[in-house]
Amino acid sequence: MTPSKKAFGQFVTGKRQAAGLTQRELADRLFITESAVSKWERGLSYPDITLVGPLAEALRVSEGELINASDDHATQQVEREARVYRRWRSTILWSTSIAYVTALVTCFIVNLAVEHALSWYWVVVAALALAFSLTTLPLLPGRRSPWVTLGAAVVSLFALLAITRLLYGGGGGWLLIAIGSVLFAGVLIFGPVWLAGRCLPGRAGRHRMVIVLAADTVALVLLVLLIHAATGRPAHLAAQALPIIGVSAVLPWLIALVIRYLPAAPLYRAAVAVAAGGLYVFAVLQPAIDHLAGNRETRPVDLGQWDAAHINGNVNALTAVACLLVAAVLAVAAALRGSRRTRVLG
Repeated sequence: MTPSKKAFGQFVTGKRQAAGLTQRELADRLFITESAVSKWERGLSYPDITLVGPLAEALRVSEGELINASDDHATQQVEREARVYRRWRSTILWSTSIAYVTALVTCFIVNLAVEHALSWYWVVVAALALAFSLTTLPLLPGRRSPWVTLGAAVVSLFALLAITRLLYGGGGGWLLIAIGSVLFAGVLIFGPVWLAGRCLPGRAGRHRMVIVLAADTVALVLLVLLIHAATGRPAHLAAQALPIIGVSAVLPWLIALVIRYLPAAPLYRAAVAVAAGGLYVFAVLQPAIDHLAGNRETRPVDLGQWDAAHINGNVNALTAVACLLVAAVLAVAAALRGSRRTRVLG
């Protein structure tokens, strides 16, 4: 809505005075006559459209504020927050950069002075590179993908582990296990994030949860294989580790498949998932793990006794009962919601 000439004139007058300009000084900046500025401020006329930009700049307002003859407080707040962020980012960049350079120079001098050679200094370099990639790299000017920061952090971490291994030995097994664990954590945490931003072909987009679970399961199996290879105990692999992974992986798969594919209301799906999970842990998972691990001790259930022989069985039983109670509450809530919706529609 275009403001009245009077309102526009009052706005220009106020902003001109706030900028410390006289009518003649404002006219000189715009290469117009002083009487033209006087007519604006007295509400007799509007400025020519070609003068909107220069006039807004001279009055230190935005073109939108000038056209509407009012302060745009929302835009001003955004601009203030942007200025605060830029100052904060500049402070962080300078402070961290100075701290990193100071640490590098100090450690360089100390390492040479004490050992007359560079040894643990390279550990410091790799550690500071990791810190830099996590704290300072995301704040550098220019647009970059968050994956660049993640990649730099992972490379720096691997370099830190490798340098530590080269300097202090200890066998290569722990290095392989550490690298494998970092990669597994990356798949587990960032795999779903990466997949969420991908456009999958055909109907694959409807099954992202299954794809993520499959990737996590494969990554876990590969990690266990790596651990057994690095520790030199492959004989235990088939007998214990892989079967335990298999029986344990059934639980998240069961819950995920029920939540994603069961043709029922969300609360009903949650009820089935909670009940199935509780019963599976009590009736299948715990006995199977005991058997695979060679634990021949029974887990009797007797809520009247809480000694060492009964505590595990009692806790497992109570957990299963609690899951069934929660599932019952969810099912009742789903039924009540369904009946209320039916009455509203009817």
